[in-house]
Amino acid sequence: MKRKKNLNPTIYDVADKAGVSISTVSRALNKKNNLKELTRQKIFKAIEDLDFKADPFARSLVVKQFNLLEVCFSWSSIQINLENEWYLGLLNGINDVVQEKRYGLLINTISGVFDLQEVDRRVARTAVDGVLMVSPYLKEEELRQLKDFQVPLVLIGCRVNDPSVDYVDCDNEKAVAEIVEHLIKKGHKKIACITGEINISANAADRLREFKQTMKRHGFTVPDSFVVEGDFSKGSGAKAMKKFLALKERPTAIFASNDLMALGAWDSLLEEGLKVGKDISLVGFDDIPQASTAPYSLTTIKQDYREISTQAARLLIEKIQNPKGWKARQVLVPTQLIVRQSCGSKKK
Repeated sequence: MKRKKNLNPTIYDVADKAGVSISTVSRALNKKNNLKELTRQKIFKAIEDLDFKADPFARSLVVKQFNLLEVCFSWSSIQINLENEWYLGLLNGINDVVQEKRYGLLINTISGVFDLQEVDRRVARTAVDGVLMVSPYLKEEELRQLKDFQVPLVLIGCRVNDPSVDYVDCDNEKAVAEIVEHLIKKGHKKIACITGEINISANAADRLREFKQTMKRHGFTVPDSFVVEGDFSKGSGAKAMKKFLALKERPTAIFASNDLMALGAWDSLLEEGLKVGKDISLVGFDDIPQASTAPYSLTTIKQDYREISTQAARLLIEKIQNPKGWKARQVLVPTQLIVRQSCGSKKK
């Protein structure tokens, strides 16, 4: 049977036929100069073969007439937990700015393996002026694919070693150095680390690297047994602590690279009848509300989610409103050491 011709071909059909991304088709339609001539010819040949007519509504994506932003959460797992304080803090900061600037806000979630084509399709359907991409688990090469996105984009909570990419993140390295040095000043030399998933989280890898470098700067070694990988969940922190407690020579202090893992470690210490801050000191990262809610009193790094997302939203709107000659910006928001009862001095 002869296949019925598509009477209304879309930009997705053009991209499929030309073997390029949707954003590349968009750049060709809008006469951008950063395309290879062969690529441009393939796209316009596909347009001719399909008898594609550009939708004026879709084209208005480029001229930015909607006063609408999208925050896109890209996550590696099946579910994205928007009840997490990290996400809530980011959303509240973004919402403050869009209300002030009279923009609308859409929320999109993409889980599983990163697919730039899928991100392109979702953004094209929503007709937004710009995108805030929250993608703490994207790898460097995946983040680089977002450079030539079809609309202005700013990364939140992650960064890439490319001066042409806009991002806003916390200063992980300075924060970890500060909290580890706090432990060292308390007399601790045997300090262990519960990491996040270092193979898929740049933040987890950064925090572990700075932990080791800070220890080395002060003349201390970190045995392999003093580093246990978690997954940023409370349960993984509890399991990691049990491994440390089973060691013949235990650490006297532990740095967990987020608060949930630190609180899980705290629970394991209580189960063993040990006192946090007296028998083993414990520090975290984030300063979530539970960190200062009984029975917990956790020394930690305060990451200002609201400030991170506020700055990112303002940066994106400025980028939208001033497209000509835009120079990308990379912003690291300072953190704050919060000292509570979980970190005591080492026993003499």
